[in-house]
Amino acid sequence: MIKGMGWLLLLTLLFSVDVTAQSKIDSLIFNGQYLSAYEYVNNVDSLSIDMALKKVDIAINYHLNCQYFREFSFVNLRKGESLSNLRLKAGYGATPIKFDVDSFLQRLHSDYPTDHRVSKVLGDFYNKVYYDFGDSWGERSEVLLEKSNSYYLQAFENGVYDYYSLYALGYYQSLNENYFDAQRWLLKSLKLKPDEDLTNYSLAVTYLFDGLPQKGIRYAERAYELYSDSLSKSDAARITGILHLKTQQLNEAKVFFEKANELHPQYRPNQMYLLKVATELGDDSLSVKLAKEVLMAEKYSPELAEEMNSLFLQVDKIEWLCQVYDEVLEIYSVDSEVCGNIRFHYGKLLYKNGQKREARKMVKQSRKDFEMVFESNHQVFDAIEQTLARIK
Repeated sequence: MIKGMGWLLLLTLLFSVDVTAQSKIDSLIFNGQYLSAYEYVNNVDSLSIDMALKKVDIAINYHLNCQYFREFSFVNLRKGESLSNLRLKAGYGATPIKFDVDSFLQRLHSDYPTDHRVSKVLGDFYNKVYYDFGDSWGERSEVLLEKSNSYYLQAFENGVYDYYSLYALGYYQSLNENYFDAQRWLLKSLKLKPDEDLTNYSLAVTYLFDGLPQKGIRYAERAYELYSDSLSKSDAARITGILHLKTQQLNEAKVFFEKANELHPQYRPNQMYLLKVATELGDDSLSVKLAKEVLMAEKYSPELAEEMNSLFLQVDKIEWLCQVYDEVLEIYSVDSEVCGNIRFHYGKLLYKNGQKREARKMVKQSRKDFEMVFESNHQVFDAIEQTLARIK
């Protein structure tokens, strides 16, 4: 009985020491003393699994510099300093410390096969390697994601997970176009953290790709509300607009495309979606204004002019695009390359509208424009001859 109480006393003492050590480390981290925190845990003679995972946490999340998570340098912050700012300064910090996190975690996983916190941390590790280094780490990006997914799934099946691991499981399924499974994981993640912007955004996208736009609208709108930076907010607004467009809610779609365009001005996808909904709503003044702005911004792009033709033909509003082409030709009348590009696609537009004679005349004029700027062996002349051959 006394012997048994002795073992119990020893275990209690060891537990007390471990708790004290972790409290000390947490205090150092809270106060920005990252080098001291790492040195403290690194000098512990025998690491418990909790202390081992704490060591990994400090290395991955609180390093100053690292080489592929195999070598780290740390720093103790001084008043007014931040880790993110110091990371921008090359060569700052103490002598690098070798610590191969990958092999360390694998040994830990082997030593503690039933402690699935290690599986979860392995999932976190390979997920972070994927985002931070990708193929340059030494394994293909897809292999890193597969490993992360496998460890996260193993941990989940044994009751160890958080909102991010559930998100990552959903993200992996969405990459493989398993949208139903992706939605299942992402919804689980949102139950743990409903106001996570990226999860709401990703869920909305899976519903879009899965052909269920109505289900995605609430999550896209929520992501738009949650995002604070203008680019992410613009992306969320555009996705929301697309989902409304898919459900034929044109006025709602227009509102969100306008928001997206305001947040990220002169970004072609935003402009083109706003142009599309403007044409479908029959808003001729907005359609002409936008089409002209976009075309003038990329006046040498044949792909854009081709996209314009397709968009206006789809809604049977070619007279609006003809007006745009006429105005742009007038503005750039002395730029032969712009005129050649516009007239060539103007001719193709007229041909598709059944105006063959006018189409041939326009394409032939584009050839004269291009002859002013290109050598006779330029590929544009082959395209012109092929187009003229089709217009009979």
